[in-house]
Amino acid sequence: MTIKWLNAVIDIPAEHFDEAGEFWVQLTNSTRGEIHPDHDEFVHLLPESGDMHLELQRISSGPAGAHLDLVVDGIDEIAALTEQAEALGATVVARPGHTVLHTPGGVPFCIVPGGSEFERASVIDAERPHAVDQICLDVPYEHFDADVEFWSALTGWDINDPSLPEYRSFAQPEELPLRILIQRLGEDDTRGARSHLDLSSGTHLGELTEEHRAAGGEVLEAHTHWTAMTDPAGMVYCITTRPPF
Repeated sequence: MTIKWLNAVIDIPAEHFDEAGEFWVQLTNSTRGEIHPDHDEFVHLLPESGDMHLELQRISSGPAGAHLDLVVDGIDEIAALTEQAEALGATVVARPGHTVLHTPGGVPFCIVPGGSEFERASVIDAERPHAVDQICLDVPYEHFDADVEFWSALTGWDINDPSLPEYRSFAQPEELPLRILIQRLGEDDTRGARSHLDLSSGTHLGELTEEHRAAGGEVLEAHTHWTAMTDPAGMVYCITTRPPF
């Protein structure tokens, strides 16, 4: 079963949806897509060129966060990939026309219909190229190896040699708009499995950090090669010195 595309969905509590949504529209240089008549909780973020890979979701409960969507051709393909994921250890949580699952380590993700996307979005701001082009799946310490093997088996992608022991990435098809990174959480991290977005900034980490602060973000941690921030809804994300795709 072929994964055609990847979306990152930004889950925003209803009371912060307007403010946080505008934050991401502005800082991704996107426009809002049309609201689906039957699913007004979703808003597509449309890039200047290329196909959408970021989406806002209004949620009624739970904290702000992000999750990964695996996009396949249609309903039959959703069922087939769901069956494969279950056989590899995933748990199905819900089936509201698509499938909501948890990995063996508890990270939420979805399998959704699509299939017409093919062109990766251009970078944001050609003079200071950057992009939201990675989703990091934060896995509890004891489940790290199982989740790395799960994603490799589900996608069919080889596991890259690690640059650091707590991270794993994959040999993904170049046309996909998001890089999947698996992070092993510390043994003392009790916040559970989750995901966060990474924004690649190349040499522009400092100025982009200040731009995000001016728009309503807050700095949690500042390091030489990355800055951890929260958006106006409290969602954690990172700006890194990794060059964009």
